[in-house]
Amino acid sequence: MEDTQTANQLGGRAIGSIFFAVFGAIWLALAFYALELLSVASISGIVLGTMLLLTTGMYLMRLAKRWQRVPDDPAIGRAFGWINAIQWIAVGAVAFTFARLHIDAYVVSAITAIVGLHLFPLARLFRNRLHYVTAAVLVAWALASALLVPIDHMQGIAALGTGVILWLSAAATLTVALQSARQSASPLAG
Repeated sequence: MEDTQTANQLGGRAIGSIFFAVFGAIWLALAFYALELLSVASISGIVLGTMLLLTTGMYLMRLAKRWQRVPDDPAIGRAFGWINAIQWIAVGAVAFTFARLHIDAYVVSAITAIVGLHLFPLARLFRNRLHYVTAAVLVAWALASALLVPIDHMQGIAALGTGVILWLSAAATLTVALQSARQSASPLAG
């Protein structure tokens, strides 16, 4: 993170972590379902992990209010919208095409790669170096799961890895942002 904190930066890290927590939970639930491991215990673990990450993200959002807010750049919002639109179009196209080609087993790995690839421009847009790491790990995981996991378990294992990566990224982002917030003095706390 940069030396000069703003409410926008800290709030943005919190919101990004909340998205990663929720999507990570969805991926984990999909994984447990595909692997036939969905149970009260696994659902409870997903809910507990999600609540922990969401609570920490909301705490960071509240903490961010102590810093100065700078005007939002509308170009960033537009770029974010385009990047996400392209991602969802790619996901839809891949899911449709893979189903038509009868290679459905590779859909989860392909979507993981798309999610990872879409994080590269987001990392630059939001000046978030941790997104580069998450992006690279997701793309590497997508390739590894497609090449190394047996086809009958590919969707479940690929989804499991994707969920874990998203949760670890959310936790790392929150940890770094909270440490950064604690180390820099709030300009509004005077």
